[in-house]
Amino acid sequence: MLEKNGLKYSDVQPVFLAPADARAAFEKGSVDAWAIWDPFQAAAEIQIGAKELANGVGVVNNVNYFLAARNYAEKNPLVIKALFTAIADQGAWITKNKKAAAEALAPIQGLTPDVIELSISRYNNDILPITSKVLAEQQKVADVFYELKLIPQPISVKDAVLQPEKAK
Repeated sequence: MLEKNGLKYSDVQPVFLAPADARAAFEKGSVDAWAIWDPFQAAAEIQIGAKELANGVGVVNNVNYFLAARNYAEKNPLVIKALFTAIADQGAWITKNKKAAAEALAPIQGLTPDVIELSISRYNNDILPITSKVLAEQQKVADVFYELKLIPQPISVKDAVLQPEKAK
C-alpha cells in the first residue's frame, strides 16, 4: 500500500500493537494512522467515527484461513472434510442472512450487531480450498515480509499446506 502511494516502508515508523492497544493509541492520538482488519475496523468506524483512508483492494488478497495441526489433519481426513463442508455451509448461510448472522455473532465477539453486520458485509463468505493462485499471492507477501526483516528467514508458504495426496 505504501509503495502504491509512492512511499517506502522506511518512510513510516511502525508500531506493532494488539488491536485493543492500537485502538487506544489511535483514539489518544499517540499514532497517526492505524492499519487494522474487521471487525475492529467496523467498530472504530461506527463507535468513534474513524475514516478509512485506504484498503487493500487491488494490493493484497484478503483471504481467511482455517488451520489444523498437521498430524491431526493427516490422521483425520474425513473429519477435516466434514468440517470443511460444515464451514462452507455456514459461509453460504451468512451471505444470505447477514442481519441474523450479526445478531448471533455479536455476543460471541463482544461487539454490537451493527458492527458485526458491517464487518461481515465486507467479506466474501465463500469457503474454498486453497489454490495455487492463493499460495502464490501468499508467497509474495511472505517474501516482502522477509525483505523488510519482519520475519527472520524466508519461508515457503506451500510447505504449510497439507497436500491432498498426503491426506489418506
